[in-house]
Amino acid sequence: MNKKKKEERREDSILRNYCYLYRIWIRHNPRNLIYLIMAVAGAVATTYVYVFIPKLAVELVLEQAGLWRLVGTLAAAGLGAEVLNLMCTSGYSLMNVPGHRLRHVLQGKILEKICHTAYSDLEDPDYKLMVERSKHLYWHWDRDVRACIEMSAMFMEHLIGLLLASGILAMLHPAVVAVMLLGAWLQYRAERWDVAWGKKHRDLWQPTERKIDYITGKVMDFSYAKDVRLYAAHRWLLPKYADFMQERRSWNGKALRHNLKALGASRIVELIKQAAVYGFLVRGVLAGSIGADDFMLYVGLAVQMSNMLSSIAGELRQLKESVLSISDYRKMLKRKDSTAREEGQTPVLEPGRTPEVAFSHVSFTYAGAERAALQDIDFTMRPGEKVALVGLNGAGKTTLVKLLCGMYEPTEGEILVDGHPSTKWDLESWYGLFSAVFQDVQVLPATVAENVAACPSEEMDRERVRECLERAGLWETVEKLPKGMDTCLRKEMFRDGVNLSGGETQKLLLARAVYREAPLLILDEPTAALDAIAENQMYLRYSELTKGKTSVFISHRLSSTRFCDRILMLENGRIVEEGSHDQLMAKKGRYYNLFQVQSHYYQNDRNTEFTSEMDPEWEVSGYVSE
Repeated sequence: MNKKKKEERREDSILRNYCYLYRIWIRHNPRNLIYLIMAVAGAVATTYVYVFIPKLAVELVLEQAGLWRLVGTLAAAGLGAEVLNLMCTSGYSLMNVPGHRLRHVLQGKILEKICHTAYSDLEDPDYKLMVERSKHLYWHWDRDVRACIEMSAMFMEHLIGLLLASGILAMLHPAVVAVMLLGAWLQYRAERWDVAWGKKHRDLWQPTERKIDYITGKVMDFSYAKDVRLYAAHRWLLPKYADFMQERRSWNGKALRHNLKALGASRIVELIKQAAVYGFLVRGVLAGSIGADDFMLYVGLAVQMSNMLSSIAGELRQLKESVLSISDYRKMLKRKDSTAREEGQTPVLEPGRTPEVAFSHVSFTYAGAERAALQDIDFTMRPGEKVALVGLNGAGKTTLVKLLCGMYEPTEGEILVDGHPSTKWDLESWYGLFSAVFQDVQVLPATVAENVAACPSEEMDRERVRECLERAGLWETVEKLPKGMDTCLRKEMFRDGVNLSGGETQKLLLARAVYREAPLLILDEPTAALDAIAENQMYLRYSELTKGKTSVFISHRLSSTRFCDRILMLENGRIVEEGSHDQLMAKKGRYYNLFQVQSHYYQNDRNTEFTSEMDPEWEVSGYVSE
């Protein structure tokens, strides 16, 4: 067995994973250790008090004890058993409440991990599978942390009880214990066989579960409600959902049949165990070596030991299943980002200073892609310069911006800020260099002020929030809202929430970009849903409010980029033209052709013919249809 497989087995071991879980559980609430002792000790003591009560009753009868002594002794024993049982029940109940709270703590750690994970990893199917598996420890109904702790406590309870019962039954005959242990081992092997089958095949049904969750989420997502209704999407979404559910039920059926086979084998072994134990007891009674009271004791112990062994076999199976939840959770937290960032001190920019940004022969290829999305991109943005990226769909504009923002790492070449390679910066510091507004506009379900400041209420500068809203031209609208800047956005999330129009949302995001005061501004076609005039006005507002900052603009309408200092024309992942608007128009190349086509579509007279200088190829491109 190679070193990697040995390490994987150690990582998946029951002992290692449950030690990890118990450390978290006890650290979360130190009293949990007391509750655990109450539960386990109370359960073991209760079991053996009840086992010894029949023996005690027979002894008293054989001694011809008086009625009051008989009743009083048995009543006291029964009362003691109930007190111990109450201690056990209380221990399990007290363990349960912190267990529910711990689920939220564990979920919070995963959410924090996701928030700090490199963007490129979020697109990785293997990463998504890890996230899905890690959820079991705080979400799965029978494998969450609460169920894991309770099951492991019951295992300890039955294991301690088994050791006590084995010691006493060994006095009857060591072979009794040997037979029962052998039977338990066989039962465990049957259970383990069933677990191994489930582990082997879970990668086959989990993709189906993700598809079911995806369709469920989209149908219930308010942002998809209009499309679902207008295009009767339920007519093809729900049949797909039904097909996936049928596929999942098919796997459930296979798992059930496999489980029944394992259960049948286990019951056969159980019958053999019981026959062997009762054979030894009958032999002892016939030989006169076992009295009536001891017979009752051994029968009770044999029954309890058999039950404990069966319970332990089942619990080992469940522990083996649940340990996957713990192991998957640990692997998720320990997972390292694929982003290559060097160790060392992060470069520091002087406050208020706008840096120089350079792409040095940068190329990038998406995982699994045959062709590079960007090829040998080489240019420098001077401090305070406004640069526009233009080109057809698929030219590489958005990929370039994502590389700049640190969402991806270059496959070749490097990105530098003031001469420092991006790999010298930790991701959090790199992200702090940018204010960005992307094409897929997202307004958070929070107050207007929290959306602008992007921080909790107690940390924000409310006067500055108002100033940014005023500069963005949104304050008059916000002032009229029911609670002003404290009004919640996304009415589908809040009963008294509101939804902003497209133009208002753009102004909100402009206010957020201004509030952040990052030295670099990125606008990746955020105004695609606006008309040409509104888009041009919005870009002019961005230009005015970001004076002195380095800005990168992407727009599919070239008229909106005329105010930029420099325009980069991308085609098939390469920069094919570069210069100001006037320079590129004078050149009469690819940029000129595209500008002419767009101008034609905005003219009042749609019958105007194309000039001979236009390239008809651009008319049929997907660009205009955007």
